[in-house]
Amino acid sequence: MAIHPTFVHFHTGILAAVAVVVMINLLLRLMYREAIRTPGTRMAKIFHELDIFIFWGNIIGLIGLIAGMVTGFMEPAWPVDILIADPIMRFKILWSVIATELYIFLVVVRAKVGDRIWVGRVSFLTYGIVAIIGGMLMVFLGALGGVAVYGESILDPLLHWIGLPWP
Repeated sequence: MAIHPTFVHFHTGILAAVAVVVMINLLLRLMYREAIRTPGTRMAKIFHELDIFIFWGNIIGLIGLIAGMVTGFMEPAWPVDILIADPIMRFKILWSVIATELYIFLVVVRAKVGDRIWVGRVSFLTYGIVAIIGGMLMVFLGALGGVAVYGESILDPLLHWIGLPWP
C-alpha cells in the first residue's frame, strides 16, 4: 500500500520540526523573556508566530500520526499477525501509542490553557520538554520502521556512536 509511507513521513517530519521550533522557542523564552512579554515588540511577534506553528503542527502531526497507524495496520505486506510476531514492530507499536498519548496531551493542554501556557516558567518548560521528547520519539520510531523494513536505519551510526543498543 503506497499510502502508508506518505502518511508516516508526513507526520514524522512535522512533529520533528515542531520539536526543533519548540527548542528555539524555549531558548528565546529564556534569553529574551521581557522582550517577548512586551506586546508589540518584534520578539513578541516572532514568538507568537512560533507558538502558532507549534500548536497547529502538533494538531496536524497528531492527525498524521493516527492516519499513519491506521494505514500501517492496513498494509497488505505486513498483516497484523506478522507485526505482532516481530519484536521490533511490537516495540514500535507500543511507543507509537505512547507518542499518540503525548501529542493528545500537548494538544488538549494547549487548547485548554491557550497561549498562557508560555507565562509560567514551569508550565512552558514542562510543555516544551514534553514536545521535544515527543519529537525525538518520532525520529526513533521512524528509525525503527527503517530497521523493520530495510534492516538498517539512517540513525544506526549515531546510535552506535553514543552507545545505545539498537536492533
